[in-house]
Parts: sequence; structure tokens; C-alpha cells
Amino acid sequence: MMRIMDVERMKTMKTMKTMKTMRITDIGQIQLQMQMGVLARMRTTWTSQTILRVLPVLGLIVFLMAFAQNRMVHATILPETNPQEKTPQEVTLRAMTFNVRFDNPADGENRWELRRDFVADLIRNSGASIIGTQEGLVHQLDFLDEALSDFRYVGVGRDDGAKAGEFTAIFVDTTQFTIRDSGTFWLSETPERPSVGWDASMERIATYAVVVPAVQRVVSSSTTNPEPFLVINAHFDHIGEQARLESARLIMQKAQELSQSPRMPMPVILMGDFNASTRTPPIQAFLEHYRDAFEISKSLPEGPVSTFTGFIIKESGYREPEGRIDYVFVNERVDVMSYRAMDEIREGRYVSDHFPVLVEVVW
Repeated sequence: MMRIMDVERMKTMKTMKTMKTMRITDIGQIQLQMQMGVLARMRTTWTSQTILRVLPVLGLIVFLMAFAQNRMVHATILPETNPQEKTPQEVTLRAMTFNVRFDNPADGENRWELRRDFVADLIRNSGASIIGTQEGLVHQLDFLDEALSDFRYVGVGRDDGAKAGEFTAIFVDTTQFTIRDSGTFWLSETPERPSVGWDASMERIATYAVVVPAVQRVVSSSTTNPEPFLVINAHFDHIGEQARLESARLIMQKAQELSQSPRMPMPVILMGDFNASTRTPPIQAFLEHYRDAFEISKSLPEGPVSTFTGFIIKESGYREPEGRIDYVFVNERVDVMSYRAMDEIREGRYVSDHFPVLVEVVW
């Protein structure tokens, strides 16, 4: 009896090894044939008492075969990972919004030529790789472009769409990022051309850049196509209330259009001098769809609350919330790790009539 059982076990094990190379549809037929063959031989050679003793062993063999079949089925139906579908790697960067104050000779000891090196040094030492500037004239931006050799800026003058008037330039560290696309639009009913919008006192503009991390910033070599992100930098009118609200709506419309991608909306950073305090309609409009970096920073915000100084140094500091008019907003894709209003003083003066705002973001 034992010799017959050993022979059947050896045949079964050999058959199970062979099954690994066969199609799943053949397994059921093989299993049925083996069971029928074993039972036929048992009827001709074994007594009923012997069969009762062998049945537990036969049951174990059938269970193992069924288990093997189930494993093979599950292995077959699991979807294969598409090597083209890579998970985007984490990106961390510092972004800054900075009203550099236009070159106004009437500023006296605060005029551009006396503080331009301070501006360049502050940017360089901040570690920012994306900087949105407001009010800069072309010669001011060209100075910064030369002083910050790793950076390139995009933008046009608001007066003629070329070099005349103030810019809302975006500087990008080209050792870390590549500019895929950029442009400027006017904050008006005709955003495609130089124009004054609604009740604004003058032309106002916003500049955008679609930016892609450079290859060396990618954490994992498995990511072949780093995800782009959108930056928009703007300067709102200081007079027109309707213009500020409509400008916010226009920027959000443009952001929605520019941030579309096949899988999900891009990470978005909106920044600028919005000439509006937190509780006013334009800022509340932004907050319906975006988040204020000051409010959501994972660490406590550093520096003054107010961001406008007019070059006046106050011993009591700038704590008034109504003076916070420079902002960084982000969409749901972006987390803010830190926020700082930079109130450095050099040679008895501030770097500008606005504090630069520096944030560290991650997605």
C-alpha cells in the first residue's frame, strides 16, 4: 500500500512542476484526469478499508493543486505596471515676491543706485530659486540679471509690451529649473494688448512662467519626465477697487487655463504686490480657490506682518495686518513649509519700500 502511495505522490509533484509552464485553462483538465486515474487504480487494487485510509492524503494533494491553481490565476490577472507612468518626485524650492521699487531719483538716499547691491545680495543669500519682482524697470532688471549670473528673467514692460515701463519679471535659477513657457497679459478687459482695465489708474500686468525642474533635481532616476509647475507674478492697481477684484478673477482664470495637464492640474504659485489687505474682496476671491502661504505655513511665520514700509524704519516694527499687501498663494498641490517677511537693514536703510516675502514650498 505504501509503495502505491509513494508512486502517486511522486507523479503528482512532477505534474505540479510541469503545470507552471502550462496555460491556466489546461490545469483543470489535468487535475480532473489525475483524480479519475487514481480512483480507477484504487478500485482495481485496493480494498475499501485501504481506500478509507488513503482518502486524507488524497484530499491534501487535491487542496495543494487547487491552491497552486489559484496562485497562478491571481498572478496572471494582476495589471502590469506601465513603465511610462512614473510617479513625480518631491520638489522643494524657495520662492520670493519682491517689490524692488522703481528707480525714482526723488527717493534721495533710498534711490536705486545706493541700494541695488543690497537687493542683489539679499536675493543671492536668501536661497530663492524663483523670484517675482514688481516695479522693476529694464535697466534695474538687467543689473540684477548680471549680478545673479545663474538666473534668467522673463517679462515685458507694461507700457508697450517690450521695454517701456515697469515689469512684473520672474527670475528663475537656471541651474535648478528650465523655463518651458512664459508670457505677460494685461489686467484689463483686453489682456492680450497694452491697456488700462476697469477703474485702474494705469496699465497693470501679470507675467507667468511654466517651469520644469532640471534633471539633477530629480530625486529618483526612475522619473524621466519631471512635472512642470506654474508661477504667476502680478502688480495690482493702487487706486481702482473694481480693477483689483477683476484682476484677481482674471489671474485665476488664466491660472486654470495654464495649469492644465493630462493627469492633474500643475502645482501653482501666485505671487505679487496686490495692493489689498487680507479682508478685502480681491484677496477673499483668491482664498476661494487658493491658500495664503502666511496662513498655512507649517512653521510660524517670521518677520513683520505688514509688508509695506515706504522706507520708514519703525522701532515698534510692522505688526499691522492691514499693511500686509504682498502675498504668495498656492493651490492644493503645494504645501508651505516656512514663511518669512525679510526686514533686513543695511547702512540705515531697508532694501526697498516693501519687505520681500520668502516662502519654502514642497509638492
